[in-house]
Amino acid sequence: MADMISSAVVQETVSEILSNMKAKYKGRSNPKEHMERLEMAHIRLEAALQTSDGWDITSAPLLRWRGKLKRAMQECDETLHRCKKRIKEVEAMEDGVRSSSSFPKRIAHNAKSFVSSIFNGASSSDELNGSTVRRFEWFAEGASEFLRFVELGGTARQYMFFDPLVRHLLAGKTVEYKLVLQNQHHLFCLRPVSTPEGMEGRLLYALKDGDAPENSFLLSLTLQISESTNIVGVAVRCLELFTPHFKSTSEIVKTKLTQLPVHDFCWVPYVDSGDKRHWNNAHGIFSKWFRPNPHCCKQKHIHNQYQQQPYDTGSNTNPSWHRDVYLEPVIKVYLLGHVPVSSGSNQEKGSPYMKLRLLFSPHTSTEGMLSSSVGGSAMEMVPEQEHNGLYPNISFEQLEEIMLPKAIDCFRQNAGAAEYQMLWRSKHGGAYIQVEECTPKRIFGRNCRKGQRQERQNEKVEEWTNAVIDFLSSWVAHAPTDLQSSIVDWINVETQLAPTRL
Repeated sequence: MADMISSAVVQETVSEILSNMKAKYKGRSNPKEHMERLEMAHIRLEAALQTSDGWDITSAPLLRWRGKLKRAMQECDETLHRCKKRIKEVEAMEDGVRSSSSFPKRIAHNAKSFVSSIFNGASSSDELNGSTVRRFEWFAEGASEFLRFVELGGTARQYMFFDPLVRHLLAGKTVEYKLVLQNQHHLFCLRPVSTPEGMEGRLLYALKDGDAPENSFLLSLTLQISESTNIVGVAVRCLELFTPHFKSTSEIVKTKLTQLPVHDFCWVPYVDSGDKRHWNNAHGIFSKWFRPNPHCCKQKHIHNQYQQQPYDTGSNTNPSWHRDVYLEPVIKVYLLGHVPVSSGSNQEKGSPYMKLRLLFSPHTSTEGMLSSSVGGSAMEMVPEQEHNGLYPNISFEQLEEIMLPKAIDCFRQNAGAAEYQMLWRSKHGGAYIQVEECTPKRIFGRNCRKGQRQERQNEKVEEWTNAVIDFLSSWVAHAPTDLQSSIVDWINVETQLAPTRL
């Protein structure tokens, strides 16, 4: 016991001595303070540029000035990203050393860190120093002056809110639209989510068709909202990505979506409640998964970038990818539908369709997971099978071409297999795909009989959303490590709350 106390006292004393010496040599250099100043400079630059977007600027000098500020903001964002990453790496390394049982090792590490800090400067890298911070603060101060010139020489734009949905979302209102026509049950829901980065929206549109179950679908879209956002237009563009197998389903969804009486919707305030906080918590968790950097692609010349190298599709270019500029506000898009099977064992079992679920996240980050020479990588998985297939260099378009034939082969060779999964990752973007065998009358897990129509009318949005939650539950192991526990906790809470909504 005496040795333990002595060891603790010595460790605390040495740490204090090292800290005092480090502060003496480093003087006013404070990485935390520099980081906060850098973040504030980035916020000021972003705010000024967003404000300038509300003005028509024709002056060539002002346009050049704005371009320089945009480049400075992008550089500031990249510097912040690198420094935060470096700080996390250092903290992880220090946590590992602290967990070591060897006290001499900890002393050696502290001494090494001290010497390194003296000769190498700030712990997060030489980027995070006073001169770097002052440079971006200088740009931020210039941005304020830039705005004054814009207000003097520009013309304010008058936003007309071409999309009636946007106006209500920005006002914090929500809508649930339900329609029952014979044996078809429609549900459209749109909810606002206020975040520190701005307003975001959650769209859910589902159709259960009792007469033609293969026409049933579920579309879920999460996106960032601005005055100029065309929500239905973005949804339609997203559907165009899901080809060739989702072609018939996509056409049905687009037709139904564009026929919605959006001007007749009854909007109500999205009031604060435990249920709202529960779903907003889910929104925050899954947004960190699918769009870890909310500012991703905003500071870049996004249109040109998408045309030249759209989502790392490699040499397999396609003019349809030129439309990916519409994906800039998208956080994730999920589609559940039924695809026809022209041949195979599924027809022998009495069903010419397979259930296909696909979630696409255009801004998922896989930094450090793929080499610079790899455009995309896919992994196929069959539950309870030890061996998974790996496709080291494949584009999203190529993946769509092979996934259904691969799933059919899997079901043929594995009689007990009920589902087939593929995970696709690129340096910028990812997709989660699941194919299931099904009978045409089992859509969303239950039959649609006449006696159940009233029950269908009383179903809540959250019950329909469970189809998305169930899908995400099967992918938790592939979520970022620091989010997995939060995802599991939220799913457990949702499992407990679900019966209370019936």
